Amino acid sequence: MVLTDGELDHVTGLLSLREHRKLRLVCTPAVQELLNKQFPLLPVLKNYCEVRVSHFPVQLASLRISALDLGSKSPPYAPHLKWRGLVAGLRIESAKKSLAYLPGLPAITVEVEKFIAGCDCLLLDGTFWSEREMVSLGLTKRTAADMGHVPIGGSRGTLEWLQSLKIPRKIYVHINNTNPILHNTSREHKAVARAGIEVAHDGMDIRL
Repeated sequence: MVLTDGELDHVTGLLSLREHRKLRLVCTPAVQELLNKQFPLLPVLKNYCEVRVSHFPVQLASLRISALDLGSKSPPYAPHLKWRGLVAGLRIESAKKSLAYLPGLPAITVEVEKFIAGCDCLLLDGTFWSEREMVSLGLTKRTAADMGHVPIGGSRGTLEWLQSLKIPRKIYVHINNTNPILHNTSREHKAVARAGIEVAHDGMDIRL
């Protein structure tokens, strides 16, 4: 199991794997520390099965997985932490193909562009369409930036940025249920389609 962060909804599923004899996890040292201390999921799992934790980069069979530190966004259960490595993007490479996976993108930086350069497929944070999406719906006072996400739309959004990248396949993932790109008839979905970018769906099979 490869973890990009220690968010509650991203890691609690590990508990359902407790009946396996062995679990191998790959994450950053910061996420391992979170799951040992601030949200002690690993000590609980170790009462059920053997847990082995590795850090990036790692070789799994024919795949090499490396990580890019995307910042120090702390999960709500440990709001005051400022550690590096709390959020990571992944690059997964075989002998012939490579895929970048960035389900959380707090900023478009030179480091990000270097990390994804030359990959065959990019799976990118599509959480929100607009910066104040959740605020406008009365669901929270936090903007997309407050939650560690660059929105899709707007002059500084990822849609405009993605169109400049020479990557064969670009796919939005990690899409919040408030995001209008989930509706095939919406103008936002049509704008993404016109740009040649895909919207991920349950059961999607990606062949490179």
